[in-house]
Amino acid sequence: MGAALQLVPYALIAALSPLGVAATLTVMRTGRLQALGFGLGVVAGQLLACAALVFVGSVTIPHRTKTDPTFQAVLALGLGVALLVLAVVVHRRPQAVRPASGGRSQAALDRLQRVHVLTASGLGLLLGIGGPKRLVLTALASASIAAAGSTGSDEAALVVWYCLFATVLVWVPVLAYLLLGDLVVGWLDEALAWLARQRRPVTVYALVLVGLVLVVNGALLL
Repeated sequence: MGAALQLVPYALIAALSPLGVAATLTVMRTGRLQALGFGLGVVAGQLLACAALVFVGSVTIPHRTKTDPTFQAVLALGLGVALLVLAVVVHRRPQAVRPASGGRSQAALDRLQRVHVLTASGLGLLLGIGGPKRLVLTALASASIAAAGSTGSDEAALVVWYCLFATVLVWVPVLAYLLLGDLVVGWLDEALAWLARQRRPVTVYALVLVGLVLVVNGALLL
């Protein structure tokens, strides 16, 4: 249970991805099959990346059958301090007059409006594997799993736990959409509109909360 709780901050940061939520909403407008393929692709991509990095960690971390609290503490403290610094930067940064548009993210969203099932699944797989931010978080989580001293089924359970949590804002809306239909699309539209208006305070509060949790957890592990 302790190892699973230590993965929560990493998974929470990974889950709070505006691009992931926007992409999920976009592909849901194209149909149920595309939404299902996209959701499965995101989860599969995250599982693939995490499992591969845990395997690398199992090879490179010595004596991994024993827990390494010092290593886990350094990971938690380092990321926690970085998040608190980032919260200060975001808080002090001048507020943009309007959200930026265009770029790779917007191009990807535009492409999702005209996809078939296989294409949606492939794009979901790429999103699940992630860009630099998600890959760094997956690497940190994988290092924590490898350092926890778990083996076999326990390690696999930790990988699945992290991946489901890290993609929760994709597969839960997709599952709800399959069950409830367009009602869920309306809810997501309202949620994204609210987040767009409250983006700065939500970002700062989330960074501070997760950063403090990591710092406290790291201090307790020392």
